[in-house]
Amino acid sequence: MPPKGKSSASSATRKKHARKAAGVNGAPEDPPVPKEKRPKGKDKKNKTEPRKKVFIPPVKPAPAQPNPLDTLGLAQRLPPELLVVLRLLSKKDATTKRRALEEFQSLWISKAQHGGADESAVYTLRDIIPVWLHHLPTLFLHPSRRLRLLAVGLHTSLLQVPELRKEIFFQIREVASTDHAESILGSWCLAAHDADRQVSSYARESWTRYVTTSEATEDRLALDEALFPRVWAFVQRTLLDPVAVYLHVNPPQTAFSTPAQSRRGSGRGTPVRRDDEPITRPKSEEDEEDEQDKRARLRVGAFGATEWVLNAKFGLSVNAKEKEKASETSISIEDFLAPLASPVVWSSLYHGKVAPFADAESSGYGQPVVRRSAWSLLQTLLQKCRAHLDPLLHVLSSAVLRSAWVEPDTLVRAAMWQPLLMFLKEFPNAWILEAQDEKDEDEDSDSEESDDEDGPKPSSSKPPATESTRASHAYTEFLQFLATGCSGSPVQGYPTILVILSTIPPSILVSSPHPLEELFISFWAAVDARVLNSLDRVAASAAFLSSVLESLVFFIRRLSNVSKEVAATLLVDSSEAQALDVDTHLKAFLSEQIVRAWEEVSSGRLKVRGKDAGSALATTFASLHRVRPEFCATAWAAFASAVQKSIAAEETLPALVPEVLQELSRQLEPGTPPGDLARALVAQVVKSALDQCSLLLEARDSNADRVASLVGILDAFSEHIFTDLEVAKRVDDLVQQQTHPLLTSIPYLILLFLKHREDESICSGVWHQVLETVAKHPEEDASTLLVFLDAAEHRSLPTYLQARGELDGLSGSLLTDLLSGPGKPAQTSLVRRLLGSSKYFITEDCQSSLLNSLVDSFVLHLDSVLHEDNASTDAFATPLELMRGLSDLPESVALLQSVSSSLLPQLFLFAFLLPTVAPVDQAQQAISSTLWAKGIAAASDVDKTNIYASIKQILRELLVDCSARVTPSQILEAVSSSSLGSEINVLLDIFPSQDELSTLLDAMPSTPLDPSLAVIDPLVPPATLYRSNGTPLLVFDTTGFSKYARVVNGLLLYLAADRQTARANAWALRHFFALAIHAEESKHLHTTENPVFAHSVSKNVLQGLLDKIQQLATYLLSPTAEEMWHSRVTSALLAQKASDSLDGVARLVVDVVDRSRRQDSVRTSRILHAILQHAFSNATKADADQWMLVARKMEKQAPYTSLAVVFSVTRYAPEPPRLDRFRNELAAGTLGIPASKANSEGLWLLRNLAAAAPDPESDVIFLPQLRAVNLMKACQQWITSDEDLDEEVQGEMTLVFAHLAPILQNVTGSHWDLIFDIVENNLENAALDDPSTYVTLARTLRLFIIIEDLVSTNKALRAVWDERREANLAMIRDLISTKLETGITSTPLSVCRELALHIVQDLPSSLITRETLSKICHLVTDGSSNVQHMAYQLLHEAAKKYTENLVIEAAVDTEGTMKVELPIELLDILQRNLNYDNTDDFSEEWFGYLLAWMVTLDLFTDASLKVKSGYIDQIRELDLVSTQLLPTLFSLLELYGGIAKAFKLDIWDIDEFYLDSCSPDSPVSLKLLAAHVYYRTLLLLPSLIRNWLADCRDRQLSTAVASYTSKHFSPAIIRTELARVRDPNAAAELSGENITIKVASAVNEVTAGFLVDEQQLELTVKLPADWPLHTIEVKDGKHVGVTDDRWRAWELGVQQILTFRVRPAPRALLLFESWIARSPGYVDGMEQSGSIVDGLSFFLKNVTSHFEGVAECAICYSVVNATDGSLPRKPCKTCKNRFHAACLYKWFNTSHSSSCPLCRSEIMTGK
Repeated sequence: MPPKGKSSASSATRKKHARKAAGVNGAPEDPPVPKEKRPKGKDKKNKTEPRKKVFIPPVKPAPAQPNPLDTLGLAQRLPPELLVVLRLLSKKDATTKRRALEEFQSLWISKAQHGGADESAVYTLRDIIPVWLHHLPTLFLHPSRRLRLLAVGLHTSLLQVPELRKEIFFQIREVASTDHAESILGSWCLAAHDADRQVSSYARESWTRYVTTSEATEDRLALDEALFPRVWAFVQRTLLDPVAVYLHVNPPQTAFSTPAQSRRGSGRGTPVRRDDEPITRPKSEEDEEDEQDKRARLRVGAFGATEWVLNAKFGLSVNAKEKEKASETSISIEDFLAPLASPVVWSSLYHGKVAPFADAESSGYGQPVVRRSAWSLLQTLLQKCRAHLDPLLHVLSSAVLRSAWVEPDTLVRAAMWQPLLMFLKEFPNAWILEAQDEKDEDEDSDSEESDDEDGPKPSSSKPPATESTRASHAYTEFLQFLATGCSGSPVQGYPTILVILSTIPPSILVSSPHPLEELFISFWAAVDARVLNSLDRVAASAAFLSSVLESLVFFIRRLSNVSKEVAATLLVDSSEAQALDVDTHLKAFLSEQIVRAWEEVSSGRLKVRGKDAGSALATTFASLHRVRPEFCATAWAAFASAVQKSIAAEETLPALVPEVLQELSRQLEPGTPPGDLARALVAQVVKSALDQCSLLLEARDSNADRVASLVGILDAFSEHIFTDLEVAKRVDDLVQQQTHPLLTSIPYLILLFLKHREDESICSGVWHQVLETVAKHPEEDASTLLVFLDAAEHRSLPTYLQARGELDGLSGSLLTDLLSGPGKPAQTSLVRRLLGSSKYFITEDCQSSLLNSLVDSFVLHLDSVLHEDNASTDAFATPLELMRGLSDLPESVALLQSVSSSLLPQLFLFAFLLPTVAPVDQAQQAISSTLWAKGIAAASDVDKTNIYASIKQILRELLVDCSARVTPSQILEAVSSSSLGSEINVLLDIFPSQDELSTLLDAMPSTPLDPSLAVIDPLVPPATLYRSNGTPLLVFDTTGFSKYARVVNGLLLYLAADRQTARANAWALRHFFALAIHAEESKHLHTTENPVFAHSVSKNVLQGLLDKIQQLATYLLSPTAEEMWHSRVTSALLAQKASDSLDGVARLVVDVVDRSRRQDSVRTSRILHAILQHAFSNATKADADQWMLVARKMEKQAPYTSLAVVFSVTRYAPEPPRLDRFRNELAAGTLGIPASKANSEGLWLLRNLAAAAPDPESDVIFLPQLRAVNLMKACQQWITSDEDLDEEVQGEMTLVFAHLAPILQNVTGSHWDLIFDIVENNLENAALDDPSTYVTLARTLRLFIIIEDLVSTNKALRAVWDERREANLAMIRDLISTKLETGITSTPLSVCRELALHIVQDLPSSLITRETLSKICHLVTDGSSNVQHMAYQLLHEAAKKYTENLVIEAAVDTEGTMKVELPIELLDILQRNLNYDNTDDFSEEWFGYLLAWMVTLDLFTDASLKVKSGYIDQIRELDLVSTQLLPTLFSLLELYGGIAKAFKLDIWDIDEFYLDSCSPDSPVSLKLLAAHVYYRTLLLLPSLIRNWLADCRDRQLSTAVASYTSKHFSPAIIRTELARVRDPNAAAELSGENITIKVASAVNEVTAGFLVDEQQLELTVKLPADWPLHTIEVKDGKHVGVTDDRWRAWELGVQQILTFRVRPAPRALLLFESWIARSPGYVDGMEQSGSIVDGLSFFLKNVTSHFEGVAECAICYSVVNATDGSLPRKPCKTCKNRFHAACLYKWFNTSHSSSCPLCRSEIMTGK
């Protein structure tokens, strides 16, 4: 064998190939004798001699072609823009070229394509065609794919213009040089076959369209005898050396270097290499490939171009071929194909780095795309020029056979099979040629190693078939190819093996000692190495088995057809061939391979389907029989023995045994020897299987796998069992006598018996035995029951089998257990299958009973889920699964239909209603929806009617059932989402009727919830005018709605969605307005028991309900705007009968008035008022006059309704004449009512008079002045009489006085004293903790406001009023100071507070005391936002008063006994726990809490340091900031979700907040107020926030707070602080002769400087970016003339002023031993803080005093005291040191002595 890795080509072969390659350009070959013939080996150098260094000059590159722009003078004629583009094409940079091509295409070629006005562009482009063709080869071969794509597209565009196309063809044919034309056409052809599909697609389109090898036309360029060889020359040069071609097209630019003047030439021609000079061209930025990829791309194009050339050359017509032969310049086909004889070309087939058949580097190394192209070229060669390949055969044989078996790439192998098989079938002697080339190579290698040979060794001409005894490398690689499973492609490779083996000559096979054995060892090595276990293992194994068996038959046939000598050489070594019995050895080999194949298949190592294995074996046995019958018999005997051995073994029988035997029986024809053998084997197998079953029963063996395999055999060949009577009798006895053992061990045998035993009586008896056995042993045989259930479902049981009730009891208990507890999937499946296959296992009665139990359980549980909150939906899984299983069985459809009337309504509720109530599993919902759809589709019309009626009844009951979890909206949603929309009339079928709703309404109290509602609604009468109906039983649903509210709310939702139905049912408006009245009352009196709404109903829900009613009422009351509507209604009312012409709304009004006539109530009057409020918007005076007539007519019969009509006319209609007459009559009537009837008739008269009073802002006069005076006199008589007037009368009187006061403002008399007395009396009797006084109080406060407004312009009246005003204000102040129990809120209370606060907004300072804050701070928690707003304004002033008093007390507190504290009432608010779950429902609570903190922060305004310290100390001790404030702020600002989800403050200014514009109902307002509170807290309590940030353990929250603060708050605070420094007041404080202040806003720094003798002392204060989360930094500056200790003391003083740490100062800090302890400014053990102005002022005062000679305090080392700014004036009589008074005082308190801190002598005595 030749050395591994050595080239297989001989030296002679290589020389021959070199000579042929030299003549590729059409030149005649050189003579075979070299120019100087020398014996081989003479010129060889001695291997022992050292190699001499010889200079090898580099290949001179082709000269750069001149640019036609310069040579043709085009640069002077072209437009400048086009010239720039063409110049850019010459640049190296790919980006520049790309831009030039894009501009060339878009700006110039597009114009030429359009034609018309742009015809001049065509002439311009025609001139530059030489320039384009000059650059075309470079661009078509450029490394950048994008450039090639642009160039191809641009070239195609040029060719599409006829004038330009003609010019291009002319330039190529007539003008371009031969070399240039070759480059143009060759690069174009290569581009048409580019490796990139898009590039090749575009280029091939232009090449095919405009280039031809036939006759030339105007539109096509003909490649004639001159051009076609040029294309072929370019292509073959690219094949052999692509880099040289690329350099030829892209010649490197010559670099000219200027020689140095100081150097002299050496005078010798030896070139000098310079390492710093570039050898190759630099790679541009957009180059998309390296050098190897470039060569591969060019070769791929060259291979494709070669295929095109071959197709063009050998695809010519007969005339073209004759014409070519007649041409003198035509070359022979052998010479034309000579370039392809180079091994370099076919090295592209080889994947390795060095091809064994070529000396050069493999062209296909690392490039699968090149190898695919090479195989494609080979296929084209075989198809087009098969008869002319003899000169190439040596090279192709070695290249193909040495490359194919070692190819690693899957895609290359896919492209390889067809050309490979074509080559081997056409040239089977390629194996011999490849082996001969290896032999020649070995001989050449031996000759080259010999030094004594004198001449070349002649080539051997021995027949290779007889003398080639060495193993072929290609055959060795082929064996390895087989051993690796066709190199990992078994599915594609194994089908080709037989074809490949048929081409291998025997001389190649006999090169090994045991050829046939080694071949099949290589086959089976793939199985041993498990290389077939790929993703498609079944297909790979099937392909392998088919291939190995086909190959086995092929060699058996070959060996049987040759002589025994030749056959022996293929079986054994030649030394053993003489004595070999060929037939015996061949049969043994055949048996061995058949057995091996069966063992591999049966063991599963070959994953082959039984059908495929049987087919392959059948084909093999049939083929062997055709070769020689004894071969078939031998192979069958081995196979049958192996099969019987498998069955007799105790292991599990392979599952494919019956499939293989069945396939053998099917394919091998009966009557033939192979067919008879197959059927005999089947009979033996069946008997063996029965014997094995008997043994298993005797041994009680429960090996399930073995049992299944044996039963599988019996099932497959069941016809062989019962056709034999003896075997059938044996099976009958076995099944009947061993039923229970069979059920436990081999149940499938019973199933097999029932399936194939065609005896009804025997099978029925066995079946009943089986069912009885299962019923007796349910635990043991329940699992075996599944076997028969499977058979029943697959229709494998005989149809005559039926149950007699054996399993009825077991089935019932199974279902009961399943429904009573958590069902197991296995148990559920068993019951479902029993119900579905009831015919075989249970009786019909049992099936019906089970199904009814199942439906009842489903109904009961659904009802509990719809009514109980804690009911689970998990229990539905079992019933639904059972019903789904039944619905899938056609035979169970009728069974389900029998219970459809009770089941389908519940399924409808589960599918469409329950998901809106509780979370339902989607799978369960889908099952119920499917069951509903199937059931309703299969139901009859009668059943459908009953089902729909049942659904309607259930929904109606659920609608009025307050105990149900279902809401009306969910019921409506269920109906609309289902298919029942057309079957159900929601209004008639689900909702109660109009009469039923009226009954529900009449059953509820018609009286107002509380008399205090008169503050809001004047129609609410005093308590003495109505009698309460009593409190009904309060029953509410889960949403807090009563039965009536629940129904009306559902009706509202339905009619709001269906406006047409709503218009037709205007009667519902009465109930809507009734519900609105109760909703309003519940909203205003949220803590009062309401028969319609529970306390749990939030105000937002009530307001949403009111909004919906308002929207629908506006739509329904739109007909009231029609003309004559009021006339028709009033006419009907006056006639007291309804007219048929009245529409819905008019009929409703008449009905409401008729009801009030029968039974007048406050609620009815309020309903009528709500209707008339809309109706009077378009009424005329005549209409209003008619309504007044109606009111007067029913004044006695229905006073409440009459009052409502009068009030509505007064408020909403134009002023009618009857109304004015009515007022005067009422006023006059007061004189006729004695005091004794004032509480009855007088009260109604005053109510009517107040209802008829016009709006004070209108032009209508209430009463004439005289009439008003008389009315006042009548009232005065009632009051001064001895009769006791009710409070309600005084309240109504107060209301009337409010309308009379403007009329009487200029009339003097006792009536004003009466009014003032009434006001004062009402205020004295009023109390906010008594709701019965709210109405009188509200009216009194409104009268107070009117009086205040009147006295502002009436001097005489003001003089009388001032005497009483302050006392009344004091009473009002005391009223609002009343603190009620927590949680008591109502709208009437808020209205009273609002009116009172409106009065006390300008409260005299004498009435604001220190206690005012504590008394009224609770007002910020009121439920009215208006009260909260006005309360804060008053609290703001009260806070100033509170702090002012504390500052005064702290200043005069010399003993330090005073304790500064926040009001307890305010602290109580600050310590409240808020509801964080729903901010919307408790917006007023949150708003009040934030206002309380605003008041708290207001207390710091103008507070002294001691007062501030007291506030902060208390806040710190109670931990209010960390535990109360910050969680509230961060929750509102949404910081708990991270900085990404936080509220965005980018567009808001947080340093200013306008409270008047804030509304607690707006979430944005609350968030902005929270941001402002946080801003003020950062300003006033920065240290507390720093402490919280330091203690925070939530890293995400702390990071979010720090980031949020530094982004939105710190800039504003820094900006505020720096603005204080620039403030003129601060500038005055920091000004001085030698003082300078510099503010650097960009870096947040302030520098204070002091000039001393032209030397500058400086101290810089820097605010951090996240200040005040981090403290201010005091930078050390220049301190000329100041000691370090003193300077550090000043810095420390400034630092402490700027930083407030809020903790008691430790006593150790007061010791004078440490200079740090001598820090300035301790006040009550608390460190102080201040602004930058304070700190710098402290520093500058110290500096000034220091240089003025003032001695510093020996305790704090400062001249100026940081607390009070004093100088050290208290001397020690002994040591003469001076101290600050505050420092000495602190020292005395902490040291408990009066000694000097320095000399320890008594300061007072000096001792």
